[in-house]
Amino acid sequence: MENQVMLEPSLKATHLSRWLASAQQLKDTLTILGMHILFVFGLLFGIGIPGLILYFLRWRIVRGNSSPQRTQVLWCLGFVHEFLCVLLFQSAEIKTELHETAEWVSIGYMIGLGISLTGLIEAFYTAQRDTDAL
Repeated sequence: MENQVMLEPSLKATHLSRWLASAQQLKDTLTILGMHILFVFGLLFGIGIPGLILYFLRWRIVRGNSSPQRTQVLWCLGFVHEFLCVLLFQSAEIKTELHETAEWVSIGYMIGLGISLTGLIEAFYTAQRDTDAL
């Protein structure tokens, strides 16, 4: 019988994934600090809760103990969240109420959208590479 070496897929997040998650965490921290009253309002009415949950779950990627599947799910959920927030803060109603603040927050979410998309592409690429290695 022929001995075959089975390669196991990486169970740790890649360096790029950890760096992207750290960048996203920094962006989210600055957004939370910059929003002050809006953030409290968002928590009271439940709008900010999904983002806060993602913020805490993303720390696993930052620490490097996230499985490839979990990393893909988190980046996918983060992408959807950032996209919906961009739509929300670009809406005419929010712009009339928040004026320049809506523009700044929207720009922050667009940056987060780019980071999340890059993280999502990297996560799927890494998973595919690991699958091809088997």
